[in-house]
Amino acid sequence: MSDEIRIGQMSDLHLGYRQYGKFTRVTDFYNAALDAAELLIESDVDFVVVPGDIFHRARPYPIDQRHAIKIFSRFQKAGIPVFAIRGNHDASYAWSERQGGNELHVFEDLELVTLLEDEYMEYEISSGQKVRIWGMGYHGNTAMKKLNKLVEDKETLFDEDIPNILLLHEFLENLMKSAKLNEYSLDLLGFDFISIGHYHGWWVNDNQSICSSGSTEHVSAAEWDEPERSVALITLKRESSKWTPSITRLKYPVRPKIRKQLDFGVTTIDEVKEKVLELIEELDQKDTIVRIDVTGTISDSPESPNVGELCSHAVNVFHISLDSDFDYGGLPIRENITDNEVMVDVFKERFGISDSSVDDWVDLAKSMKELLIGSQDERSEETQLDILYKFAEKVSSKDLEGAIE
Repeated sequence: MSDEIRIGQMSDLHLGYRQYGKFTRVTDFYNAALDAAELLIESDVDFVVVPGDIFHRARPYPIDQRHAIKIFSRFQKAGIPVFAIRGNHDASYAWSERQGGNELHVFEDLELVTLLEDEYMEYEISSGQKVRIWGMGYHGNTAMKKLNKLVEDKETLFDEDIPNILLLHEFLENLMKSAKLNEYSLDLLGFDFISIGHYHGWWVNDNQSICSSGSTEHVSAAEWDEPERSVALITLKRESSKWTPSITRLKYPVRPKIRKQLDFGVTTIDEVKEKVLELIEELDQKDTIVRIDVTGTISDSPESPNVGELCSHAVNVFHISLDSDFDYGGLPIRENITDNEVMVDVFKERFGISDSSVDDWVDLAKSMKELLIGSQDERSEETQLDILYKFAEKVSSKDLEGAIE
């Protein structure tokens, strides 16, 4: 028997994801998963583990199923068995129970994968060494309870001759604060290696006993910090009375993506549009996916600038999106400005008064100000009413003239 076991890990394929409403992205996800599979086949692994989310939706379209068959057929032809679990995107546990299974059971019937749904099995690799593979599908908040039930027979976990491997599709506290599982509680269970799905980034704990290889293609812009995607090659070696894992990351390219942040501070609509357009022209690279995040405080209008319409200027990119978040900071600060100019700005910018009427509104405001700071006798009240009537008649006649024109 061999003292070394080679395991390939690929996760979160999300086959069938029609990202941005474009079918080309379905092909992207398929090609990425195919590249991942080829890397593992070339690595001469004893078997492959897929910890969930083979599909992006629970009821994949025929083309998505065909893509999955082509990928797993590569392993079948190479004589490499595949062990998989159900992810949250594949199907819920309850739905699978009601329907008598899910799409992954079909692939098991085709002998393309071995599906582990809250169970374990022993597998003997070509060297004669046995491996105990445990799999638990996605359970969310009840994951720890389900896992404890799964490993009630803990004696099997401390069998020194047979290494124990666990497949999980859950977040850990190390990766997501709201998660119900953590590295410490998993370590106490006694597994020699744990394969994690659900988290789309690469992550390995300090002693390399837990690994998230990440999604085979970028599922969201939050993952764009690393332009490449990866699979994991795990080598389990028997050292004295225990099995010690070591992990190698294998990377491969996917469709390029660029994300940029523009924070303007206090600015104007024209400045925002000018700078965003300059950036779009700079990033307009062939077949690239681009996202621009724009923030700032607009000083010259309470309306947010429609920067999304500028995306039409990009002609080479595969897809571009623009996310904006603006506050309104009021009128811009101007030095050496007269009271009259301030009132003109207020009436025009905040109340939408037309150029033809704004002077009349300013005169009204000044007249009312003089009266209000004067004595409030019966005569001043009559004067105020007289001013208001004359103002209303004057403005109305101007509006009427404009309508006739």
